[in-house]
Amino acid sequence: MLLAEPSSNSQQQRERTVELMFEKYKAPALFLVKNVVLTSFASGRATSLVVDGLRVHVAYEKLLIRKHKLILLGGEFLTDCLMKSLESKGIMEGDKH
Repeated sequence: MLLAEPSSNSQQQRERTVELMFEKYKAPALFLVKNVVLTSFASGRATSLVVDGLRVHVAYEKLLIRKHKLILLGGEFLTDCLMKSLESKGIMEGDKH
């Protein structure tokens, strides 16, 4: 059985989920995957930057890199990079302001 879980799940929540799936529902096998990793795979990429509400996560080849290991870039630099990317794909044209 494949279960998606939020990246905010604690170890205790994971253990309780596993316990329920094996003992109550008699699952023969279980695989827990973070939503961020599934989002990355759904877009056809093994590595991605996923914005989930106010949180930013990096999925790297089936792993979720925790926020404290991540250097986040933001503000005008990020806006400029996104605008250049959109303009290069013909999605956004003209002045960004």
